[in-house]
Amino acid sequence: MPSWLLQHFLNPGFVMAGTALVAAPIIIHLINRLRFRKVRFAAMEFLLASQQRNRRRVLIEQLILLLLRILLVLGLMLLIARLILDPSQLSVFRGARTHHMVLLDDSGSMRDRLGDTTAFGEGVSVIKKLVAEGSRRPGTQIFSLVLLSNPEKPVFSQRDVSESFVAELDTKLENLKPTHRALSLVDGLNAAKTLFGDKEERGSVKHLHVLSDFRQRDWQDQKALSAAAETLDAADVTLNFVKTVEQRHANLSLTDLSGDLQVAAAGVPVRLRATVKNFAEQAATEVRLSVFQDGQKLPMTLVFDKIEAGASVEREFDLVFESPKKHDVRVSLEGDSLTEDNSRLLGLETSAVHKVLIVDGDPSGDEGSYVVDALAADPRITGFSPQIETVDYLRRRPIDEFQAIYLLNVADLPADALDPLEKYVAAGGGLAWFVGASVKTAFYNESLFKAGKGLFPVPLETAPRDLPVVEDSGPDLVLASHPIFRVFEGQENPYLDVTRVAKFFPAAASWPRDDQARGDDVQTIATLRNRQPLMFHHHFGKGNVITCLTTCGPAWNNWAKYASYVVLQLELQKTIARSDRQLERRLAGEPIELSLNPSEFTDMIDIVVPDAAGERTVRLQAAPDAGNAKDKRDGSDEKALPESRSPKPEASLRLTATFRDTDLPGIYRVRLLDLNQVPFERWITYNFPADESDLALATTELIRKQLGEKVRVSIQEPGEFSWIAGRDIGSEVRDALLLLLAVLLIAEQFMAYRLSYHHRPSSTAR
Repeated sequence: MPSWLLQHFLNPGFVMAGTALVAAPIIIHLINRLRFRKVRFAAMEFLLASQQRNRRRVLIEQLILLLLRILLVLGLMLLIARLILDPSQLSVFRGARTHHMVLLDDSGSMRDRLGDTTAFGEGVSVIKKLVAEGSRRPGTQIFSLVLLSNPEKPVFSQRDVSESFVAELDTKLENLKPTHRALSLVDGLNAAKTLFGDKEERGSVKHLHVLSDFRQRDWQDQKALSAAAETLDAADVTLNFVKTVEQRHANLSLTDLSGDLQVAAAGVPVRLRATVKNFAEQAATEVRLSVFQDGQKLPMTLVFDKIEAGASVEREFDLVFESPKKHDVRVSLEGDSLTEDNSRLLGLETSAVHKVLIVDGDPSGDEGSYVVDALAADPRITGFSPQIETVDYLRRRPIDEFQAIYLLNVADLPADALDPLEKYVAAGGGLAWFVGASVKTAFYNESLFKAGKGLFPVPLETAPRDLPVVEDSGPDLVLASHPIFRVFEGQENPYLDVTRVAKFFPAAASWPRDDQARGDDVQTIATLRNRQPLMFHHHFGKGNVITCLTTCGPAWNNWAKYASYVVLQLELQKTIARSDRQLERRLAGEPIELSLNPSEFTDMIDIVVPDAAGERTVRLQAAPDAGNAKDKRDGSDEKALPESRSPKPEASLRLTATFRDTDLPGIYRVRLLDLNQVPFERWITYNFPADESDLALATTELIRKQLGEKVRVSIQEPGEFSWIAGRDIGSEVRDALLLLLAVLLIAEQFMAYRLSYHHRPSSTAR
């Protein structure tokens, strides 16, 4: 049966039969014209002449009568077949055997509270109504339930709808909960197409009911959504989008909790930052945040006086962690319609000290002492432990234990010193260059710059250059917006005015000064008043590199004479300190994939998982996986292993395990045992995805626009259930048809009377 009939008639089976009945008045008309016998008599000539005069009028009146009778038959057919002008109002229970597949959105935003229920709860109510209506038509309805979080594995697949199934479904729905994840509707639509497959019975009707909150963020230039919907439409799947949220709710969200974790040390204040975003359409005032450290609420409150609509505001605060170990921090705000995004967790590990290596190219000089004094005049205050060494140290000793390395006035580096340095930075270590009189520019240009692929960001001229002293020329430094220059920020900063540079190494004249024109990773963060570049920031592998084309000490400038020098060096450390060993932060739902070296660890893995009751422990057994050994060895899930226990490169066999039950935000603790039964614990922090906090709703117009004109879709507003039962739909069409039939019947009777013969009795002569 054509799909357009199913979309416009409640009883489509009567359409074809009613259309065939249109032939009845035509046949009767033709028969009436042929049933008379021709008899000629004397007055025939007078009658023929009269017929010729009235023939056209009579023919037109007969055709009008025929048309009226045809319209009467068609009107009766439309009335019996129950014509529906708006297919979106049509009940989904009609016609032959029907497969109803429900794609239920269980993403984090479906936790949005609507009075005593949630957006997800509204979706569950729709499912119950849908199946209850289907159970009134036993033997004709098939039901499948698919969750957007796991579309490849339906909760129910092609089950016959009956009273017993309704009871089973109710029990299952009571235990379903929305996830804390950000999910893709595209994945759900593509999975639905696969699940429908090619096994449907011929002539069966296929419905896909998508139950979702339909947030605006999911419908911004979504070509993939349109393509998936077109594929389903082409497969004769009727798309029915059902909204579960009527109006947008105001929502405040903690979108980020971070800080200077790479330099966190025991007993030293750690700077943390909490970010709150107002996803409402009105400003929020007097927003208060509570802070918890290691499970204990602190006597401090972070207050935001006002957060404008759509704005994000950041607040910094300091916490002190007394012991060198793993800690957790939680920041929370008062509840609103979406409580799951009102809390943010952070796991961090504090060290006793952070070791910094300072390689001084001039052992007789004192350049390194200025850095030592800046970083660790009192290690109990800064948390840094710097040590000064010569270039030979890079050749003789492992350097991976250091958070960062300074190279001061180094002439050159032997190959066996340069190689471990490159590996150190590529793996995530930090590096700071300061030049001086000992620098050999030929070595720097050939072995360090390497045509833009080395540790040094720029090629150098052959010799240093003096910066001429000019009276009333203003500051020598022009600084870009960069974290290490926080001390210099402000319109009237005395530190910037008194800082002078006497000598510097100019970048090669052939090197383009415009960062955008070069198109590389090198960022110029400071220039001199003569517009020559002085300081740079670039990446080498996973590591950060800061380069300064003047000295670290007072030989070529007076930086080290002022208090701003200390702050500058501390901020520089925060920028370059290696961050590859921080505790991992992820979004809810991302799996934990482990790859272990069997020569280091046993195959038993315990994962302490947060849950509503507190914690539970899940035990996994890793299995051998030789095929993916190389891929797993380079994966992110190994970076948290300590260096002494990191996988050995020569290992060809790996032990792998995957844990996927990570939906609940919290700290997941992975516990491993080495072959000596020494435990190692790794923390992974999971948080609610910030994107799910945006509760702005997509309008029906936006959804149709993004899907395109080619896609046929019905969109049901929240609380509208006539599409399920369909008892009262089409009443306005039915009333219009009844009125039209009455008019047609009166007109038909009038024309029939006019064209029929009526004998008039003759009057009696007096």
